Amino acid sequence: MFDDSVIASGAVPTRQGKSGTEYLLIHRAHRSDWTLPKGKVEPGEHIISAAIREVREETGFAVVLGAPLPTQQYLVKDVPKAVFYWNATIVGGTFVPNDEVDEILWLPLNKAIKKLTYEHDADVLRAAAQQVPTTPFIVLRHTQAMKRAEWKLSNDALSANDASRPLTAVGRMQAHGLSSVLAAFGINTIHSSDSRRCRDTVGPFASVRSVPIALEASLSEERHTENPVNANERVSFLADTSDALVLCTHRPVMPTVMQTLAERFNLTHEVEDAFDPALAPGSYVVYHRANHDLQQIVAVERHRLTD
Repeated sequence: MFDDSVIASGAVPTRQGKSGTEYLLIHRAHRSDWTLPKGKVEPGEHIISAAIREVREETGFAVVLGAPLPTQQYLVKDVPKAVFYWNATIVGGTFVPNDEVDEILWLPLNKAIKKLTYEHDADVLRAAAQQVPTTPFIVLRHTQAMKRAEWKLSNDALSANDASRPLTAVGRMQAHGLSSVLAAFGINTIHSSDSRRCRDTVGPFASVRSVPIALEASLSEERHTENPVNANERVSFLADTSDALVLCTHRPVMPTVMQTLAERFNLTHEVEDAFDPALAPGSYVVYHRANHDLQQIVAVERHRLTD
């Protein structure tokens, strides 16, 4: 859909001012415009990571992303451009004028819309104003693991135990790449199958953020095969918790996970493949749950490691 487009990412940072929600606008001196923080996605960079990076580079602020906003598509010098946006909350940082941005403003919605140079930015702002606060629930399939046959034939002392099957070198790189994505959504709770390949998928993020991993035996392949009802009950319980969490498990367990979530969650609007259990290694689904009703899903995102 966007193969011939310049791909960019950005966000709509907000804060609470004296008269309510305020929106961050940036001024680019070299273009003499008022716009939203955004920039091109670098080669090999994920669009989510790019959104966080661009906001930090242009404004000095660290943000946590909320639900996605409408993607904007337009022409720049006859070249199609697609910009992905998310709602965002400031969690730290200080603005310092730089080569890209010489001034920022925090404005309430109506004043911000009038100040913006481009109508497509105003459309994004209007959409942001209509969203409710959300908390993410991420379902993650573990990254690339050694093939079962190769593991059984290896000389490793644990090769008879499939739960000890490790990630490949590619899988370990993928796991490190996931850290910035999980951080972008403010994940503060980690649940993982107790199999090694799942633990090692979320391990880099857990280490960087000093977040403990809650091991879920019922969501391993072996325990799920023995008793899928336990897996169903555990996922139902987690779906009702208010933490910003990630749940890492296996391909054979995904149908149970997704069926359970489909029964627990209510979509505010139809989303194609919202509960499709087919996920490639390292792929994930982000369910943005309304804070006032955790069963209400405001938006659903499906991502590969590089989108």
